[in-house]
Amino acid sequence: MSPPSSMPHAHPSPAGHGAHDGNDLRLTLGFVAAALILRLLSFVYSVYNYDESLYILMGAEMSRGHLPFTTVCDLKPFGLFSIFGLFTALPFDGVMVARLAACLVVGLTADLIRRVAGHLFDDADHTIGIVAGLAFIVFTLANGGVAAQGELFHDACAVLALFILLRAMRRGALPSWKAFMASGLVLGVGIQIKQSVVFDMAAIMAGTVLLTMPGRWPTLAYIRSILPGMALLVAASLVPTLGVVGIYWLTGHLDAWVAANITAHQVFYGLSRPFEIDPALRAMWEQAPLWFSAILAALLLGRLTYGDAERRAGLFLLVWVAAIMACIVFLRIASDHYFLQFLPSLSLLTGLLVGRAVLANVLASGTRTGIIGALTCLAFFAIAKEPLIHTGYILWDRVVHGERFAGDTPRRIAADIKPELRPDDSLYVVGFQPLVYYVTGAKLATRFAFTGLPHRDYPGRDGCPWVEQKVEMQRVLDSRPRFIVVEDGIFFHQLDPAVKSILVERLASDYRLRRRYEQHHLHHLYPFERFVMNGGAPAEVYELARDSRLSSAQ
Repeated sequence: MSPPSSMPHAHPSPAGHGAHDGNDLRLTLGFVAAALILRLLSFVYSVYNYDESLYILMGAEMSRGHLPFTTVCDLKPFGLFSIFGLFTALPFDGVMVARLAACLVVGLTADLIRRVAGHLFDDADHTIGIVAGLAFIVFTLANGGVAAQGELFHDACAVLALFILLRAMRRGALPSWKAFMASGLVLGVGIQIKQSVVFDMAAIMAGTVLLTMPGRWPTLAYIRSILPGMALLVAASLVPTLGVVGIYWLTGHLDAWVAANITAHQVFYGLSRPFEIDPALRAMWEQAPLWFSAILAALLLGRLTYGDAERRAGLFLLVWVAAIMACIVFLRIASDHYFLQFLPSLSLLTGLLVGRAVLANVLASGTRTGIIGALTCLAFFAIAKEPLIHTGYILWDRVVHGERFAGDTPRRIAADIKPELRPDDSLYVVGFQPLVYYVTGAKLATRFAFTGLPHRDYPGRDGCPWVEQKVEMQRVLDSRPRFIVVEDGIFFHQLDPAVKSILVERLASDYRLRRRYEQHHLHHLYPFERFVMNGGAPAEVYELARDSRLSSAQ
């Protein structure tokens, strides 16, 4: 395929550099504004996904001076909790800060994707990049991306690392050692957000070879020239992790780091457990337009690209998709938010298809803008139509009817019990509501804050030394927490009968039901989240009946 006369193959000349920078800044601000506007939905509820809730809780513990894994159990890396530690250390609501930060990161990542498109393809008018960036923003609203998921932050690291290398490539030349080192350090930060970034790193290294290899196959001379840079990239990617290990070693908590970052992953991931095909298909279906576009782009790659360099760029994006698919297969459980890791590569392939197959044939810039805007609105409506009407009704209840936290169970619980909590009062939450600890500020009755108990089927999966569920339940109840919150959901209903009986009997003998929080009917009519939406789950709050400070509130 040859470039049409309206789309020059050459890059802008240095003479127009100032205007080019000004346009870049406008586009960057535009992407950030688009992310903030399209993701306003993320500010409605305190909980969209229980993983995010645990990140916020762990961040709050970190802002109090506790290293991750020492007071609360989990198996995510130190870097992710450090980010949320910054969010919760600010004198604002940590949930809102996290959502705002996620919006900013999504917008900046979308702009980086635009810039990457400009290095991979002849995209002087930014058509491919703008489509790709907007596709990225819109589809972060699916598959759990409304929450401040770790994938949103490590996607940013992967795209930034790729951009650093691409910017350093000139006419097929290898990046400098500084670029390799900088890219490796950024990827290392990404690994400290979530370890699955190693699959992005493998794809980026393969892409560097594809984009700089002088012929169809690597020669011995080429291998010798690129190996030092690749080795430097890998070595640099280890630096953040080595620094974290050093912190735990110096503070005497190396065993806690090993339990969370090695032991937990050994018992929970790997090819020995069955692959969850149904959740994987449902998660991919949420991204169906991107997958269909990627398949079409792959089939039409020869017609959509200008010359060998662009064909190689297209092949690199397909390799990137394949690398993330290998990651999904390795992780086995196919959680919906894992599929957010596909967004950079799928969005770029979508941008290539729409930019070259459709917009390249439209000469009027206003018409192009209209087409891009229409496609964005259609995709946004398809993904967010139910959350949008849900938000309208919920805001009506909150603003007009005066129900301040309508539909938001953790906020309602906090409004009820937080004013009565004293410094020595502890709280125990059974179910996927760890955010209740954060919004109430109560002492945690257990280190296993994710559900309230150690994992039943995979001992050590929680990132802490494992104990039997029955033993932990007995220990917690013997400590007599002032309040117990029981989420009326799948975790409680599927508890081992022997463990559940301990809880039920103790609630009957030592506690009284303070209040039940029913699920708002809108969660049934217009589900906000397709897979996990715990912010509106029903729950019961029990209060210690023999406490002299027992409230008269019913």
